[in-house]
Amino acid sequence: MPYTEDKFAANGYKQTYRDGLLRLIEQRQQAGEETRKLYTQAIFTDPEPYRRRFREMLGWPLTEPRDTAPPAAECELLAEEDGYRLYRMSFEILPGLKMYGLLYRAAGTQPLVLVQHGGHGTPEFIGGLYGDDGNYNRMLERVKQYGVHIFAPQLLLWHPDYEVEFDRVGIDAQLKRVGSSITAVEIHGLQRILDYFEGQDFVSCFGMVGLSYGGFYTLFTSALDTRIRSAVSCAFFNDRDKVPSCDWSWWQAAELLNDAEIACLVYPRRLCLEIADHDELFACENGKKSFEKVQQYCAEVGTDWVDLIVFDGVHEFCKEDRPIERLIADLRKEA
Repeated sequence: MPYTEDKFAANGYKQTYRDGLLRLIEQRQQAGEETRKLYTQAIFTDPEPYRRRFREMLGWPLTEPRDTAPPAAECELLAEEDGYRLYRMSFEILPGLKMYGLLYRAAGTQPLVLVQHGGHGTPEFIGGLYGDDGNYNRMLERVKQYGVHIFAPQLLLWHPDYEVEFDRVGIDAQLKRVGSSITAVEIHGLQRILDYFEGQDFVSCFGMVGLSYGGFYTLFTSALDTRIRSAVSCAFFNDRDKVPSCDWSWWQAAELLNDAEIACLVYPRRLCLEIADHDELFACENGKKSFEKVQQYCAEVGTDWVDLIVFDGVHEFCKEDRPIERLIADLRKEA
């Protein structure tokens, strides 16, 4: 008779292998944290080498100089209401690749704020074009009430209900195989959009606000692009070692830059980080601990430029207007 056994008989070996991998990862992460402490000692005094390494970590096209000419743009007027003109605009961010969004153009020369949706979001949804905007808590409308221009870009994150299928993780994996990443392409796209508006005489300066994935892109884009003078990143800031995701992971990131170090690249510009005490996706305590690291890094430069707001809520945009008010005040000073 051939040997047989219960299918669970080798489970102890499987568990030993799994647990060994988890211990190995934890050990490497701890070693990475020590490496980051040494690596980032000059992040405030000489930030450009860190931005260059950050771009290299994310990949092409951030590793190459951007076109000096603004991108080709197409513009469609949708409505005129409440002192705003609403346009749907499309930009050729790379040859043959177009990114679109909604422009809310106010009267006169004003700051322009990128207002970034999160997972399953669209510019139309956060703009209230379909009615209730869910956990965004009127984020776009609350920025809009200050009379600034708003551009809300569309990222590769919309809900399946829109019936335009995509596999973000698969696309990211394919991009990484050719030296890029979905993050690199989309941040490049946001920068090309800023290139366009930088050349428009009705725009005085730039800010950025975002929720969840939008908070991710707000933090990363603000760290890389110094034209963003003030930013509010909500429901993202955490410890990436504790919140793994394929499209938030890059080669040797644990040894180079975690959320705390990336936040430091915004200095001396303004940054507000918001996290909810009952966020069901990202543990609040991890965000607090990461901010403690920011404070430790800032021993020499101070923390007047950065805030952490822990609010009573879940995975949503903060209902308190203080961060938006401060962002607008920062941009008015720049204008």
